[in-house]
Amino acid sequence: MANLLGKRYQCSVCAATVLVTKAGDGKLLCHEQVMEVAQAKPLPSSD
Repeated sequence: MANLLGKRYQCSVCAATVLVTKAGDGKLLCHEQVMEVAQAKPLPSSD
């Protein structure tokens, strides 16, 4: 699986976050587990 440019990856164990600044092949590992793409947080409404 390739690392996607501009995506944030998060560790499910310690919640560390990595921002990819250069795309490439391979896997991001933390605590010997593959890091998953972090979900976007909703923006607050301006109502």
